[in-house]
Amino acid sequence: MAENGTDCDQRRIRMSKEQHNGNFTDSSMLSERKRREREERLNIVLWKKPLVTLQYFCLETLINLKEWTIKLWRRRGVLVCVVLALAVLTAMYYIEGAHQQYVRYVEKKFFWCAYWVGLGILSSVGLGTGLHTFLLYLGPHIASVTLAAYECNSVNFPEPPYPDQIICPDQEAAEGSISLWAIISKVRLEACMWGAGTAIGELPPYFMARAARLSGAEPDDEEYQEFEEMLEHAETAQ
Repeated sequence: MAENGTDCDQRRIRMSKEQHNGNFTDSSMLSERKRREREERLNIVLWKKPLVTLQYFCLETLINLKEWTIKLWRRRGVLVCVVLALAVLTAMYYIEGAHQQYVRYVEKKFFWCAYWVGLGILSSVGLGTGLHTFLLYLGPHIASVTLAAYECNSVNFPEPPYPDQIICPDQEAAEGSISLWAIISKVRLEACMWGAGTAIGELPPYFMARAARLSGAEPDDEEYQEFEEMLEHAETAQ
């Protein structure tokens, strides 16, 4: 009985060692496979492998178009409503009538907001140069409005030519009638649209990182690899 118990214990120890060695081998093979795949991805660039790169680009485009088509078909009710709304807005835009003054006003505000949203996106993206559009556009605009408000004692600048040109109104306001809140209210639309643009500019990196995380691919980043090595050393030491 004692001999049988000893044999069972030795057999269990051998099985645990084999399993441990097998897990270690699988882990090393997996890391080697990931390394090879990472090197292959780094070599798939347009100037090295143009045909392969264009092939993968076309395949990815077709896959995305297929997925979008399926999603649109599942939400065809919403799509029909959006198309009808666009058709009504287009008809209102081109048909003459008394409503055209409101259409022009909305159009002017829309392009003004789109202008500041675009500047906010450029400020967030930077275009690789660190371009910050607050110092180049929004800051000077707020400064010019502030100086004109204290000079004119009013923020009721005639539109047009505001915002292209800031001209004092014909009616003179009382001295000291300008407050900080009045100036903030005058430039709040531009500031909010610029801030919304900076937030929108941060979305593409987020979605790219999220897609890489969901796909299971590890980022091809040296700092990320150094961080992983540091974690491995810490686990070994622990």
